[in-house]
Amino acid sequence: MDFSSVSVVRPYEQIVKQIQHAIREGQLPRGSKLPTERELADQFGVSRSVVREAIKVLDTMGLVESRQGSGSFIRNSTIESVSRAFVLSVSPDAESVEKLFEFRLGLEVQSAYLAAARRTDEQIEMLNGELIVFQESAGLNDWALFRKFDEQFHQMVAQASGNPYLQVAIAAVRDMQQDVVRLYAKHTGAMSLAISHHAAITDAIARQDSSDAAAQMYAHIEYTAGVVQARADIASKASPEEVAP
Repeated sequence: MDFSSVSVVRPYEQIVKQIQHAIREGQLPRGSKLPTERELADQFGVSRSVVREAIKVLDTMGLVESRQGSGSFIRNSTIESVSRAFVLSVSPDAESVEKLFEFRLGLEVQSAYLAAARRTDEQIEMLNGELIVFQESAGLNDWALFRKFDEQFHQMVAQASGNPYLQVAIAAVRDMQQDVVRLYAKHTGAMSLAISHHAAITDAIARQDSSDAAAQMYAHIEYTAGVVQARADIASKASPEEVAP
């Protein structure tokens, strides 16, 4: 494999992109082992710490897995390959983010609709418990914690839908929007609004009102998409120092 050296502000992103391309082109088939950190660092012309960061991102995307004492491997399961297909089908630019939100909108609205019809009492208890912790964490202004609870909430709704395909697809799309929280966090009042949206969605699911659950989820995703797009437009016109997380 002929990887080119990297000389950009965030080199790990370029490493991720090149490895994605190698997987897509079949140069790194499922189950194959990646070169060692040292070998990758030499090929890319970066430090081993940069390679480790890239591997972490690829692992989050569901593209690779690290095995203790054995190295990193291209993931080999059928479910993971579905997630990987989503990841490899787009590029990380502003237009793709917009299209991803369009795709996510349909998935999450359907997920909420089905969750209201199929949810169990136990799942409602879990959603309400998650909402309480979410509300309590708001005062900490901790966006890493916010992202954690946000991910858990949307996955719980997907699980309540009873459709495993929706669960996989929603997880894959959200993985591709890892930087969304960083942009969303810059919007005044975003956390409190997100909590109120989650509360409205949970209430509709608890009442088993599928139409309202779908409408509340639609409003939530549409609002988030609007905020992120606006922040992305601002970021594209600003210097790297102004938009650094």
